[in-house]
Amino acid sequence: MDHAVAVSVEDSAPEQAKSSAPLKPSANTAIKCLKCDKVYIFPADKDDCLAHFYLEHRLVIADVEEIALLEDYLQYWEKEFQSHEFEQYCTTMFLDQLPDGKYSKNEKYYLLCDILPQDYELRRRLKEESLSKALERHQFELTDRNFSKECLFCRTVIKGLRADYLDHLFDKHFLLVGKPEKLVYVDELLDHLEANLNQLVCLYCEKIFKDRPTLKEHMRKKGHKRINPNRKEYDKYFLINYNRGPTVPTPRKQHHQKRRQASASVSTSVDLETGSVDFDKHFARPDSDGEHDSDWSDWAGDGEPSAIKCLFCSHLGENFADLKEHMNETHQLDFDRATSSLNFYQRVKVVNYLRRQICMLRCVTCDLHFDDQVLLAEHMAQESHCGIGNKASWDKPEFFFPYMENDGLLCVLDDSAGDEPDADVVRIISEDNLAQINKDAESLSLENFKL
Repeated sequence: MDHAVAVSVEDSAPEQAKSSAPLKPSANTAIKCLKCDKVYIFPADKDDCLAHFYLEHRLVIADVEEIALLEDYLQYWEKEFQSHEFEQYCTTMFLDQLPDGKYSKNEKYYLLCDILPQDYELRRRLKEESLSKALERHQFELTDRNFSKECLFCRTVIKGLRADYLDHLFDKHFLLVGKPEKLVYVDELLDHLEANLNQLVCLYCEKIFKDRPTLKEHMRKKGHKRINPNRKEYDKYFLINYNRGPTVPTPRKQHHQKRRQASASVSTSVDLETGSVDFDKHFARPDSDGEHDSDWSDWAGDGEPSAIKCLFCSHLGENFADLKEHMNETHQLDFDRATSSLNFYQRVKVVNYLRRQICMLRCVTCDLHFDDQVLLAEHMAQESHCGIGNKASWDKPEFFFPYMENDGLLCVLDDSAGDEPDADVVRIISEDNLAQINKDAESLSLENFKL
């Protein structure tokens, strides 16, 4: 039986979740079994703990890999089950087998999942808290200039921003870890990579080699100077994973069809014998030398997306100015004026909030739900509700992430009138550029920095 889990919290969230250090991921946490006195040390004993739940107590936690702050989740339920039985919270199932697989009629098992409102709320709140911590740490790592670390490959000591260290790894050694603006808990990630290299383990295929020169030659020839994207252990280091829902596996047949199409369109990019990718072709950057040039022919010549979708209807503006004119004339929304007091991050939240409301057929101002797009548009026009909504509605961490894939509007928000640099705000430019930090950001300390 699969072990799985999903995450949420009651109005009184676990004290451990509230008091944990915001800038350090959990490690070496003692977790007591939900029903007996056995204790496990997380995260090392996580699998043993979940196996114990099933084998000894016949308890399965649904979607366990999707739970944020699993230690806090288990500590919360351990307190609940001190005075309650499994039946009071769990779904009871009857299977014709024992936990060891032997046949036995009508054996009782328990499923703890988010069908229970209390569990659903616990999972949801823990996910929000995990996202908030990751964002705070992410901002600190982008601005902190006290970082210092010796290169993983040479004896150069890089001081200053973590982005400088990651750039050095790529520019000098062609090791692609990730873009600074997309990574979080960078120190822990680098320590993990360093430990693997010290143990002569390839970062990608994780084979062990006899000495360091052999390892370096293997990683160079096979294009293994990158981390393995299929290892879930690395998910915690990528910011996008903190707001991502459960993943749906691609059907095997569809997967092979996509792979064949990719092979036809990108000839010689994949070594079919080793499964390795052409590193230079797929990971070259705009500022690389000519030998690593990429094909930028699909980019718009003026630096903007070829079309930008309106916030309230299906109109596509040729550029940002055209779109703002359309929204002003058609929907009576002066975008620059409505967002003049907002900084870049707040405008990102506003755009993602409006996208979601319109997609869910809800008014952006009064949140009324309608059965179709026409009725919603008529209501918003008649009531003059084509605004940006209340701050309490959109000023949430979840709206940092794009609601619409490849949303061109998010790429041009920095062009809004009146968006003067704010000394207290860290600015991040589009995702394909290095993070640009304003001149005063380096003076910010962790204690003074606020999201």
